[in-house]
Amino acid sequence: EDALEEEEEEEEELLSDEELLATAGEWEPNIAPFNTVHLSGRVGQTPQARYFEDGKVVVNLSLAVKRKYHFVERAATNIRSGEEETDWFGLEIWGQQAEFVAKYVDKGARVGVVGTLEIDEWNDRETGQPRSRAKVIVQDLDILETRAESELRRSRSSSSSSGYGSNNNNYSRGGGGGGGGSGYYEEGDGASSAGTGGFFG
Repeated sequence: EDALEEEEEEEEELLSDEELLATAGEWEPNIAPFNTVHLSGRVGQTPQARYFEDGKVVVNLSLAVKRKYHFVERAATNIRSGEEETDWFGLEIWGQQAEFVAKYVDKGARVGVVGTLEIDEWNDRETGQPRSRAKVIVQDLDILETRAESELRRSRSSSSSSGYGSNNNNYSRGGGGGGGGSGYYEEGDGASSAGTGGFFG
């Protein structure tokens, strides 16, 4: 009975969202607000660089990321390995990083990205209704597969797509995207700084 009364008292003490915000007070100045997104997954399409008249370059990609479940959650929901849901994220990559991606990354490549989350808002041309879409502005990108893994992936997919093999000769002993020395650029071609992102901190 005592335990039940204690639980009832705890439930009564719970605050609503409005009450919680009212008691929260000002944001502590010594606590910095962060908008940082870390993702790892596979590229959904072959990157295509778009160049503008002012010299800027951008690459837009989609990234497939499988959800990670705690083993208890797996047991409770009966989710077996390989049956995880996949979330898709839109990536926007600019500058030297974009050129690196267009040259050395292809569809299906495993990459890790660090960036900031932004929301695009616009009105639908036909209905006039407001629309919005989340995207990740990529700051750093790392290739997270070795040369051998990439070649195996390409050989498996070559029968269904002839475009996967276009970058097969772009490997050497270079450090690549920072993802374990994968060697995705020729030594001395200036691409190393674009591929050594901060995914691993």
